[in-house]
Amino acid sequence: MQFVISFAYFALLGFLITRLSFFRNIPRLSTRLLLVFFTLKVLAGSMLIFIYTWYYEDPLTADVYKYFSDGQIMFEAIKDHPLDYLRMLTGIDASAPHLAKYYEEMNFWFRPWESPVYNDNRLVIRFNAFAFLFSFGHIFVHNVFINFLSFTGLVALYKFLIRHIDSDKLPWLAPGIFLFPSLLFWGSGILKEGLLLWALGCWLLSLDNILTQRKAITLPSLLLIVFTGILVLLKPYTLVFLLPCITVFYLSRNFPPVLMHLSYFGAIVLLVAGGFALTSLFSSYDALQVIAGKQNDFINQSLLHDAGSMLHARYLEPDLLMMAVEFVRGFFNTLLRPHLFEAYSFVTLMAAVENAIIIFLLLYMVWKFDRKKLSLPGIQWAGFWFVLLFMGFVGLVSPAHGGLVRYKIPALPFLWLFFVQMSRLPHIKNGNPFNSISIPKIFNK
Repeated sequence: MQFVISFAYFALLGFLITRLSFFRNIPRLSTRLLLVFFTLKVLAGSMLIFIYTWYYEDPLTADVYKYFSDGQIMFEAIKDHPLDYLRMLTGIDASAPHLAKYYEEMNFWFRPWESPVYNDNRLVIRFNAFAFLFSFGHIFVHNVFINFLSFTGLVALYKFLIRHIDSDKLPWLAPGIFLFPSLLFWGSGILKEGLLLWALGCWLLSLDNILTQRKAITLPSLLLIVFTGILVLLKPYTLVFLLPCITVFYLSRNFPPVLMHLSYFGAIVLLVAGGFALTSLFSSYDALQVIAGKQNDFINQSLLHDAGSMLHARYLEPDLLMMAVEFVRGFFNTLLRPHLFEAYSFVTLMAAVENAIIIFLLLYMVWKFDRKKLSLPGIQWAGFWFVLLFMGFVGLVSPAHGGLVRYKIPALPFLWLFFVQMSRLPHIKNGNPFNSISIPKIFNK
């Protein structure tokens, strides 16, 4: 019965993809191709559930199940106390004393350590608690739901990028947005990454609709506020690194080359200075201490669970010089590891193969580098700096293969963007080569 219900929702959402205006008339992306990508995401998410079910002796300790189980505890409050459910779901008066009985029953509502940063586990738990209203308690239905959201975010990201990418590079864009292995696999699970992709893509498209499209801006403005809030609650560092890059992109499109590149560098300097200013104003939000604490907690948790994927156990200290060194080291770790000689399981082998592909792409870009683009502004430079900042930070706070592979996926589309824009790639005639793919007739009814 679970798979019947899951397929019914999958067919319904697939039908919506063929009918909603958001998914229609997208250059180089036919409806059939969108359905293929959506199907691949649902299958990848299902594979992740199966792997967690078979790989873990206690599946409830796996990320996919732990958020699902805690969401079920929240949902069960609706039977006798629907107001309690609404309070916990919306966060309105969610700290009422009598709600503690639900939170204490959950395993991941509270962190095992204190942090001034919002506990992003709660957003995924709330997603599952809301999905229970329609899922009849079936985890594969949750998989379909979250993949529709993350797929929507990727489509929004694609729609944003095609407005600013070279027209002859459009046929090359979709594979890196929808088919990058880690992006497809980890971005399709009932995890934070699925919601992050949704919020990230929709945030960029909403912002661009406000700044460049001569249309009514009321709806895009409301959406921008909503997705800003989700990014702040989910992964605030994503927004922190994205803001200076995207701001300089819009401001520097008519700048001379040198000034354009200096603007990006200056924005990063202002970002660091802003972190210190925030620390001086709010001592509880000491940026260096928060980063060091996050990395220390990651190491402690990895050692506690005897994680075999640890790269090192160097505890960070709130020292700027030490963090700068570890940031550079962390960038290369995030970009290139695990490598093929470090693969010890199917999942790490998949990540190692992907990193080998990344190395090949970088070598190809060096060989076929388009020097003319060095002096031209473009979205690829915003992508370049975002990749540098994001991957460096991920490597700084995540000294383990598992964290590196999962947490870096929001940067992969921008890494692909930089490769596509800065490389002299073969010209593809007659549009997108994927458009000949056929789809089941069920979606056309």
